[in-house]
Amino acid sequence: MQIDIQLLPVSPVPSLVSTKAIVVIDVLRATSVITHAVSRGILEIIPVATVEEAFEMVKHFPHNTALLGGERGSRKIEGFDLGNSPREYIAEKVKGKRLILTTTNGTKAFHSVSSGKEVMAGSFFNIAAIARRCLDLGHDLLIFPSGDEGRFSLEDTVCGGMLIDRILAEVRTPVVLRDASQSALILYQRFKENLIEAFRLSTHGRDLMERGFEEDLAYCAQVDITDIVPIFREGVIRGH
Repeated sequence: MQIDIQLLPVSPVPSLVSTKAIVVIDVLRATSVITHAVSRGILEIIPVATVEEAFEMVKHFPHNTALLGGERGSRKIEGFDLGNSPREYIAEKVKGKRLILTTTNGTKAFHSVSSGKEVMAGSFFNIAAIARRCLDLGHDLLIFPSGDEGRFSLEDTVCGGMLIDRILAEVRTPVVLRDASQSALILYQRFKENLIEAFRLSTHGRDLMERGFEEDLAYCAQVDITDIVPIFREGVIRGH
């Protein structure tokens, strides 16, 4: 197995990822929301790039069966049912429904790597389950942090480093780490005892604190609280 991580969220050439497993990571907060919502019984999640696309898509579903969720500028979008805090996605609100989700970074990332052999949503919430799934698949792996509006994302890379660490602890065959993966692993080792420190040092983490979402940092730093592996296939995310 070869493991690589894309440190900048630039869309890879489709032919180069078509044989790879892909893990999209946006811990603050899209993939945390996705994992949490699926674990609370949501039927499926449809990630879309724009607010306009979300409003148009919800019209195609019967009344009260689909929710609009997401953010712009980290805040809930006017006219949406939910924002982008995983704490909002409780079973009483989401169980048995569809979610149409649009966020600044995370939802676009899924479409950037849609040609992957299997595309998963990873977060600290389900890191062990993601590692097991990657090992079961046995494919070369590309970890795809969603970044911060096109820039490097510290917290997503630390999460990617944890995933690499978990895989290395369990793998029974040789693993080749590309240079970026070695870097992510080193970053994770720096913050492994205090994940929230990485959040607080990150640009996006500081932005969330300034906008009143500091509680989300501690919430999104929870490790292995679910065995759900959300899988993105044909434009839709469902749990596995």
